[in-house]
Amino acid sequence: MMNWHESFSVGVRMIDDQHQKLFALINELIVALNTQQQEEVFQRTLDAVLDYTKMHFKTEEELFKIHPHFKEHRSIHCQFVENIKKLAIDYNGDANESFQKLLGDLIAWLQNHILKTDISFFSELGYRPRETTDDIAERLQLLTHKVKVLIAEDSPSQRLLLRRNLETAGFEVLEASDGREALKILEKNFDLHLLITDMYMPVMDGYSLIQTIRDRQIPSIYIIAITVTKDPASLVKTFNIGANDYLTKPIFHQELHLRLRNGMNLLRLESQDELIFAMAKLADRRSPETGLHLDRVQSFTRLLGRQLLKNSPESGMTDGIAADIARFSPLHDIGKVAIADQILKKQGKLTPEEFELMKEHPRIGGDLISTILRKTGSRSLRIAFELTMYHHERWDGTGYPMGLTGEDIPIAARIMALADVYDALTSERVYKKAYSRQEAQTLIVQAVGSHFDPMVVAAFEVLEDKFHQLRLELSD
Repeated sequence: MMNWHESFSVGVRMIDDQHQKLFALINELIVALNTQQQEEVFQRTLDAVLDYTKMHFKTEEELFKIHPHFKEHRSIHCQFVENIKKLAIDYNGDANESFQKLLGDLIAWLQNHILKTDISFFSELGYRPRETTDDIAERLQLLTHKVKVLIAEDSPSQRLLLRRNLETAGFEVLEASDGREALKILEKNFDLHLLITDMYMPVMDGYSLIQTIRDRQIPSIYIIAITVTKDPASLVKTFNIGANDYLTKPIFHQELHLRLRNGMNLLRLESQDELIFAMAKLADRRSPETGLHLDRVQSFTRLLGRQLLKNSPESGMTDGIAADIARFSPLHDIGKVAIADQILKKQGKLTPEEFELMKEHPRIGGDLISTILRKTGSRSLRIAFELTMYHHERWDGTGYPMGLTGEDIPIAARIMALADVYDALTSERVYKKAYSRQEAQTLIVQAVGSHFDPMVVAAFEVLEDKFHQLRLELSD
């Protein structure tokens, strides 16, 4: 008997599950061989292998379409199917010889193709941890890049201490003796995003500097205020005008380093989120009816992810996955950039032919994101790919573009599907009126087990009141 072991895992649950089904077929052949039942088992197993390969190769090739050597891999699949078909055609009643040939071919397929080629392909797509020369070079580049910090402080001795300490920690330090000088430096350095400012300076103090930065909407400046007091009123004022953090004198430099690192992490996340949302808005604006659709589905997906994390451990939800689903949800319809205006903006029901073209948008969006995924191997981008490619799949397998069923649909896409449909139901369109709160809830609950994952619908029912409140707050 052949036992499944971790070395056969490619890191994608539905693919690993399908590979294990092939293990089961091989074990059935081995049992039949040992019990001299080859003849009655041979034809049934041969049919099962052909059915398996048709289903499995369709699933695998959708994932592999983003790989530069997809055609070569697909040709290997086609050759395997031809070999199995030829075995069926050449079968002359000699079950023992054909049986041994089939068993040998399947074992060789497991050992050579799955264990080597499949795992290699999935690794190159970022589904398994890897370390390449390019990864190392990129990380070294990031490590040697110096982040700029601006110190606004009227005391030369204080600036000197801060500068020496921050330069030792690897920062590039710029200095200003008052708020006005600091503003000039900020305007000339577009890659400067960290500011440490004293609150009491001549010409322009820290309060005025922070207020001016926020009023002018100078982008992505993380501000740490240096204060001489822990007076609550002073701290409240500092945060109200736009400071992100504060330290009291005397400054403990290790604490300052940690706060700067936290600021850098926050800025990095904010910039990524802004870019993601801007890309999604660009596609969304081609459809004039969507309004605040992206804002709403982002809120809906965030609620569902947190609810599953709290009450449904079987979902496999984690803090990181829940955050990424909400973060990338605005990208779900980005494939619509490639849909013609006469279809996308049509005022009325689409014809069957037009609907078939519209159904291509998940695949187009998925292919777009997968191109980036292949180059970066980003685990977060895999979430973006899954919810974009599969958010029109249905629990019962009648969705598109792949017709996935049940848990073969990634959890990100199952959450996205419900959030997207809820918003569509409760929104007015040129071809329909908005459904009432009760109508929308009823339709979603009725679609349990057909369109939606029962577990996700159960989470929605707990959250329905919050969904409704968000719908009111973010109305078009």
